[in-house]
Amino acid sequence: MKFDTIFIANLAEIAEPLLKHMTPVQRAIEIYEDHVYCDRFVCSDDDDRILVTPLPIDPVFFADMNKLMGFHNVVNYWPEKIDASICEAILNEKWMRERLVTVIKRNPGIKITSYAATAPFKKLLSYLKKRKLSFSAPEMPEASDLWTASFFDSKAGFRQAMSSLDVEHPDMPRGFVTTSPTEVIGWSEYLLRREGGFVMKTNRGLAGAGIKIVKQGDMKIQDVEGFIRQVMHDEPYWQRDDTVIEEYVTPNTKVGARDLSIEFKVDNRGVTYLYPCGMRIATGGGVFKGVEFGRGAVDRKLAAVMEKTGKEFGGILYDNGYRGFFDMDWVYGGAHKMFPIEANLRRTGGTHAYELAKQLLGKDFLNDYYVASQMKTEAPRYAGKKYARLKKELGHLFFPINGVKEGVVLVMTNYLAKGQIGYVVIGRNKQRVAHIEAELLAGLE
Repeated sequence: MKFDTIFIANLAEIAEPLLKHMTPVQRAIEIYEDHVYCDRFVCSDDDDRILVTPLPIDPVFFADMNKLMGFHNVVNYWPEKIDASICEAILNEKWMRERLVTVIKRNPGIKITSYAATAPFKKLLSYLKKRKLSFSAPEMPEASDLWTASFFDSKAGFRQAMSSLDVEHPDMPRGFVTTSPTEVIGWSEYLLRREGGFVMKTNRGLAGAGIKIVKQGDMKIQDVEGFIRQVMHDEPYWQRDDTVIEEYVTPNTKVGARDLSIEFKVDNRGVTYLYPCGMRIATGGGVFKGVEFGRGAVDRKLAAVMEKTGKEFGGILYDNGYRGFFDMDWVYGGAHKMFPIEANLRRTGGTHAYELAKQLLGKDFLNDYYVASQMKTEAPRYAGKKYARLKKELGHLFFPINGVKEGVVLVMTNYLAKGQIGYVVIGRNKQRVAHIEAELLAGLE
């Protein structure tokens, strides 16, 4: 068969800076979650693709998704044994290596992409190059530019980059890069006393891991030291890297989501703006749960501010050789005052939902539809059950409902083993999405 792309679902590899400092139990939980999240990459890229995932995707779900997306030639590969790194697993299994080598030989010039440009992905590409194979890796920076993803993806690196922008842009929340527990405690107490709260971020945290939010009233000044020392004891990765301490910005929700983001793609032609979205964040913990985008999801004036600043930041990435996806996260503080807070240099928790909606609804869908994604939600009725069972009982909510371009698209089913699923809901407007989602959640209980 002819293939245009090999997609490597290497999500867990981005957690490596945290994984090596987690307890064995924490590490196992993080790796498993990252691996089951990879179901959603059936939505990524185009047809004529090899999709390499850490775990096999349920074949019934896989067939349904390909039919829905209009794909006729997508094949799922997976290694027999895997720890955190799928690229390492490929290299360690001869049959898996040779399978990919055969695909590349039969499809010279094939494109190889991944969730993120990681060190293991670079190692895999280097191996394939040594085999004298013909392929391209358009979302992988050149070897001399690999540092860009690590630096600008970090909290401290993003803060430095924002301060270097030449154009007038919104200020970040007041913050400080600290290098010791004493500095973390000192600045946290200061911000709680003077600014009404603080946000504590490990330099290379992700998706809610490595973030603590304390607002005025949550604790007394004299309790801050005990709180921080307990956090550093329970989660040792806090002591292995710098910590950024920022003022807590009281969000304003009158224009929609309090936590906003905007996504771009950088390639050899420059920086391409994709979409703005509101983020679903777990109350109190800062854990990312999903996104909402489309008609009315983000105030247009706020989206314009994010787009302008994001393009300037993307220009820095482009000039320094980064290639691939990135997003910029924001908090809206009211009176159209925006605060950029961090960037993620990779595909994000919203990329698959955007790619899915674009494929199903057309390139101009942002003006005509509302889309909401949920990374995972409890599905106790289907714990340990197969996707086919859920489809049989809740399929009446699946996209398209009675031929209308609305409904639920499941994007993560491996997590059913633990009674959870991930999904995307599409509707004509926010109210329709809320109604359909409510019906789904009721059916999962």
